Amino acid sequence: MKAFGIRITFGALAGTAMLCLVGCSNTVTVHYDQVATCYLFDSNPTGSPHTTTSSNNGLFVIYKISSIDNTSSGAQDFNFAPSKVYSGSQNFANSQSFDYLLQLAQPKTVAKGTVANALGKLIIDTTANPKTDQKANFPLLYNSSSSESVLLVRDNPNAAPPFLDPCSPTNVNAL
Repeated sequence: MKAFGIRITFGALAGTAMLCLVGCSNTVTVHYDQVATCYLFDSNPTGSPHTTTSSNNGLFVIYKISSIDNTSSGAQDFNFAPSKVYSGSQNFANSQSFDYLLQLAQPKTVAKGTVANALGKLIIDTTANPKTDQKANFPLLYNSSSSESVLLVRDNPNAAPPFLDPCSPTNVNAL
C-alpha cells in the first residue's frame, strides 16, 4: 500500500511540474552535456616547475553548453550568466584560478525567438567522492530570477563522462 501511495504522489508531482513548464510561456531551455570529470587540473603538463590544482570539494566536473533555445511563445530576451549555473550544494561555475586557460562559456544575451549554439564550457568544483563518483551524473541548475523560467536539459543523460586525470587546457578544450 505504501509504495502505491508514493507512486501516486510522485506521479502527481511530476504532472504538476510538467503543467508549470507548459504554462510558463517564456521558458528558456539550456541544452548541455557533462563531458568529463577530473580530480586534478594541470595548467602546463610539460612545464617546469610542474604545478597542479586539486579539487577542493572532490571533483571538477566539466560541462559543455551546446545551445540555449529562446523560441517559446512569449519569449523575452534572455541574459545567460554562467555565474548563475551550479551543481550540487551551490557549487557555482567558472570560479577556478585556471579558468583563463579554458574555452569557457561567457555571459550572452539570447534574443527572443532565437537559438544560440556552441556557447562553451563550464567547470564546477563539485562535492563528490573522487574515487567512486568519477562517472556519476551531476545535473546542472540555474539560479534564475523570479522573472525567468529556465529549464536545463542534459542531451545525453546516459553517457558516462570520461575521467581525465589530470585535466589540462589541451584535453579540456578538445572536448
